[in-house]
Amino acid sequence: MTGSPVAGVRREGPLPPVAFATESVLAWQRVVSSSFVPLVVDDLSDGRFAGTIRGRVIDGVFFSRLQVSPHEVHRTPALIGASERLFYKIMLLVDGRGELVQDARSATMVPGSVSVYDTARPYDLRFPDHVDAVVIMFPRDLIDPSPDHVRAITAISLGPEERLTRLVAPLLTEISSDFGALEGPVAARVVRTAVDLISALLSTAALAHTAEGDHEHLSLMLRIRQYITDNLGDADLNPDSIARAVYISTRHLHALFHEQGTTVSEWIREQRIDAIRRELADPLHANRSIADIATSWGYPDASHFSRTFRQRVGVSPSAFRRAAREPQRRGEPRPAQGEATG
Repeated sequence: MTGSPVAGVRREGPLPPVAFATESVLAWQRVVSSSFVPLVVDDLSDGRFAGTIRGRVIDGVFFSRLQVSPHEVHRTPALIGASERLFYKIMLLVDGRGELVQDARSATMVPGSVSVYDTARPYDLRFPDHVDAVVIMFPRDLIDPSPDHVRAITAISLGPEERLTRLVAPLLTEISSDFGALEGPVAARVVRTAVDLISALLSTAALAHTAEGDHEHLSLMLRIRQYITDNLGDADLNPDSIARAVYISTRHLHALFHEQGTTVSEWIREQRIDAIRRELADPLHANRSIADIATSWGYPDASHFSRTFRQRVGVSPSAFRRAAREPQRRGEPRPAQGEATG
């Protein structure tokens, strides 16, 4: 298996489904380290280890299904220091039991529970029995809660009694049951729905597990992002208009985004370009001109849009649209890659 699906492939389409099976714990360590991020695996199966992984990268998100013998997984400080990109991982336990430790907390995972962990910090996973799990790995900026707010909910088990967990779990299970069914523009829409539900689940959990001051901070940030999302098509959207809409100063608005390592304008630009990319790749919008799509997302100036798109995506809008319409290249890339190698 070769390639770098998370960090290096085009994000507009899915890669072919891939699978890997082994009875060697060392081979398993190699494949999960290349599929996710570098990890250490210890065998707890008394020499009868067996593991299988099936997965697919769609629109920059790695969906995977794992069935594995008893084992432990460790993400160490040394491995983190060698990593170029950092992600969040969501685990839905389908069968078995496990324990997740991160940020001085421990979560007991049971069938139907969802847990989040951050590859930017050490964590440990322990599975004393055979385990069947869905694991989704995605860039940290795809969800609404900031890294500080996600830190408040790592290694917390969001059980099936949670209403949003009951919405998220069946969708993730269904996606992981038949990766080959996700083809064409429907794949990106399913992924967007899944990520939006995950973001809602984590936002709700963060609101429930943060201190009062942090609760207000997160509520404000979610309100700001929602306002921006609802008004991306407004070419006059800017920090001043956003600050007025949510009743804070422009200086405060800039400070909030600075805390998250970005700027207001950059975040708006990212959301607009991602939305345009999805529509350029979608056959349902094939009859619309590039200029019309760009204008509908707040870029009435064609030359400015073209420069911005090329800087963000690396190719012109027309070249991107042509490439998105090409048949999916078939091959055997590895499921995903935590480190950018191509």
